[in-house]
Amino acid sequence: MSDALVSASDAGALRARIAELETRLAEVESERTELAAENAELLVFQQVLSTINSSLEIDDILSIVLRGVQEALRFRRVILFDLVDSRPRRRLETNAEGLVVPARSGDFRETPALRDIIDKRLDYHLGVPGDGESPIPGSKGAYALVPLISRDIVRGVLFVEDPPNAAITDFQLRMLIDFGSQAAIAIENAQLLTETQRLAMTDPLTGLLNRRALEQMLDRELHNAERYNAHLSYIIFDLDDLKHINDTGGHGAGDEALRELADVLQNSARKGDIVARYAGDEFVIVMTNTNRSAALRGLDRIFYNLGKHAVRASAGGAIFPNDGTDAPSLFRSADTALYHAKQLGKNRYLLFDTIAAGLAQPTVP
Repeated sequence: MSDALVSASDAGALRARIAELETRLAEVESERTELAAENAELLVFQQVLSTINSSLEIDDILSIVLRGVQEALRFRRVILFDLVDSRPRRRLETNAEGLVVPARSGDFRETPALRDIIDKRLDYHLGVPGDGESPIPGSKGAYALVPLISRDIVRGVLFVEDPPNAAITDFQLRMLIDFGSQAAIAIENAQLLTETQRLAMTDPLTGLLNRRALEQMLDRELHNAERYNAHLSYIIFDLDDLKHINDTGGHGAGDEALRELADVLQNSARKGDIVARYAGDEFVIVMTNTNRSAALRGLDRIFYNLGKHAVRASAGGAIFPNDGTDAPSLFRSADTALYHAKQLGKNRYLLFDTIAAGLAQPTVP
């Protein structure tokens, strides 16, 4: 009798143990499935981060960020805010098909949570629909706001909503934060490169394009003019009496005069014209799709504005293809016209064909 009871007791314990092992096995299988999913997500992130760091264009980087987050973590929607003077701007987002598209820039609210992320009072924000903190009207499902930070500077903010499960997991949050940091570094590098390129193409005194930039852009415009059988006007401006200005007012006065000439030229040029400081007191305007008569009208306008600002300068112009078919020949023709304008009294302009025709009097504004 007692043996039977012992056997029954052992059997019950065995069944309980089997049930415990089955439960544990189910947990291990669930953990294995979860780890496999996380490994797959990590692999996607690794691939995305590699792609980010190989790109130098900010728009490309931002698009890769959004596609990567959606593909790896499967949020229904991902929106990227960039910052302009520390104010958020809704810039890019994923649509229902998973494509990255320009965002509706004004369609958001700057909630306290979003402001706290930008001002670094919060490391991140997790929310649910109806909590009043989502910057996006009509949010569906759980959402998160995560900053893109590098060198302790917030470069942007990621908004994600509606994950595949009811709530955003700790793993997904860690991935978003890590990914945001890596994306911010890539964005910073691209911005630094863009700024470096801008500085390399810009004259530091006047802010105009420098000679290097002029030569690169002129090659393109000459190619287009030749291809479409169009005219192009190449005008050299020279500030009159810079030596006298330096001698009487110092080099600071000379620099100010150069900046004033540069400002008048920049403000007088048409959209699409190239305005550059060539060297010293010489500046160049390349007037695209401009024949002789149009160039004269442009020069009239420029010299009228120079007069309004009491800036004295001389100019010489050449027309493509009449006076030159490449950059060196256009420069020589315009420089020759400039020389004659100087010889005839300064504060005036002269086109090269006036000299070629042997005319004695230049056009005086």
